[in-house]
Amino acid sequence: ANAGDVMKDSMATMQSGMTQVQQGFLNNNVNSIREGLELIKKGNAKFSDKNVIKQYLPTDKKHMINVAENQAKRISLDATVLELNLDDKAYINASNAYADIMNACSRCHAIVRSW
Repeated sequence: ANAGDVMKDSMATMQSGMTQVQQGFLNNNVNSIREGLELIKKGNAKFSDKNVIKQYLPTDKKHMINVAENQAKRISLDATVLELNLDDKAYINASNAYADIMNACSRCHAIVRSW
């Protein structure tokens, strides 16, 4: 698969997961949160390879590959924090981890989209 296909699949998977996690928080459905979290982790794993990220970044942004790679690492860490907090029934802390995943997404998108 080329980098664009990997990126599109990765982003679609993470978007689906983010939506499911948010709905889980809004509807007090821990199973939905966990299922969405698995999608986030799956999508993030696909787009964590530095070579794939580099192929996708616009030519004038390729020097920012470390920022994009760090956001993928941040998402991975936040996913673990979210899961551990769910296990402890610390739902506010879990939702804060979800919010930080969204911030990591936005940080990378700001680079790629020149926000």
